[in-house]
Formats: sequence, structure tokens, C-alpha cells
Amino acid sequence: MTTYIRDLIELPDRVRRGDFVLRLTEGVTKPEETIENYVVTPQLVDSFDEALGLICSSIESHSSKASYLHGSFGSGKSHFMAILHLLLQNNPHARSIPELASVVAKHNSWTGGKKFLLVPYHMIGATDMESAILGGYADHIRRIHPEAPTPGVYRSDEIFSDAQNLRQSMGDDAFFLKLNRDATNGGGLRGWGNIAAGWNATSFDVAVNASPKSEDRVRLVGGLVEIFFTAARSCNCSLDQCIIIWCIQTNR
Repeated sequence: MTTYIRDLIELPDRVRRGDFVLRLTEGVTKPEETIENYVVTPQLVDSFDEALGLICSSIESHSSKASYLHGSFGSGKSHFMAILHLLLQNNPHARSIPELASVVAKHNSWTGGKKFLLVPYHMIGATDMESAILGGYADHIRRIHPEAPTPGVYRSDEIFSDAQNLRQSMGDDAFFLKLNRDATNGGGLRGWGNIAAGWNATSFDVAVNASPKSEDRVRLVGGLVEIFFTAARSCNCSLDQCIIIWCIQTNR
């Protein structure tokens, strides 16, 4: 019996540019499929080791680290990030990839059994870096932890100016009663320890005049956005308020 190649291989009638490109936001939700289609070369083993080393150094030094992942269209950037995401998520299938056994073992002391906040999103349709990165981060927090306080990654000077005007028009009693509503009604901030502490005139003024990286100042910004200025959630983010590891992709 004669066997033809067409009988052994299923060929699509049409092939489009993006048909075989993994989308990061989809790849991390389909781990088995993502891992099954991934081929780990010796160069990628070194790259995963380097990427995990960068993240480890950021955690140990409590400082921001930036990494730029560059490659042509279809070169595997999103697939790489999806596997890295799954490794940090302690996905057993990703950690069982034979070629990555040495990398997993090397970094197991700080990744094994640990929980990391992983924020997968893309830059398609973004108007600027700040709102896309930090706005995406704030949106992700609202999706996975709706009970958590709003991250204070918004531009603070304009928000504080509006808050001071609002405070003056409402009066301190009404202003702080509304600002503290979650802390006083036993609602959304239960279980968040010191984060749930209410605000008063003294603590408010101290936070407003604190340094940009002050924990209280960032917490106050988040509270004001959550209670009074909800429209700011979709924009107006500031990179000087957040420590974040960037893994930005490019198709150039």
C-alpha cells in the first residue's frame, strides 16, 4: 500500500501570521498545552537560569530590576515568559521538564513552595508605559483579590490636592468617616493587619508630606482612589511609587 505525506501530516488550508504564536495571557491558563509544545534548547536553559537569577536578586535586595526580552516575531518570547510564569507558580508539569531539571534544582531554595504575585498582560492598545504596566497591575489585583486595598500606584500630588479640597468642603468628620468606611464597618480590609488602620487628620497630613516611597503615603493614595476618585483607576499611574520587575516584550 502506498503512503503519501498528506496522509501522515495534517496541513491547514490557510496559515496566518499569528496562528502559531502563543499569547502570554492565554498560555499561562493552559499550562499542559503550553508545556507540551515547548522545546527547551541549551540556550534556553541558560536564559531561564539567568531570568530566575535576576528575580532572585531583586527579591533579596528589595529593589527594582528591569529585564528587556528582545526577539523577532514568532521567536518564542511569549512562550518563554509563559514557562517562566509557570515555574514561579510551582506548576509541577513545568518543573518536571527534563531539560530544566538543573535550573529547577539550582533555584529550588527560593522558589520551591513559595507564592509569587504574577501579573500576565500585554501592551496591545496601551497609550503609555506607566498606565499599561501599573494600571494592568492594579486591575489584576482587583480581579484576584477584590478584598484587598487598591494599590497606591497613582500620581499622588494631583490626588492629594483634590483630596484636600474635598476635605475642606466636606469637613473632617464626614471626610474621614467616608475614607475609613472599610476599616470601620468590618468590610473589605478584614485580615489585612496594619493596612486596615483608619485615617485621621494627623495621620493624613503625615502621609501627604511623607516621601514618595513611604508606605503610608502609598496606602493613602490607594484609599483615596478606592473611595473618592475611582475614575483614576484607568489612568494616571506613577512609576516612582512601585517596585516591580519588568519583562517587556517587543516584536521588532
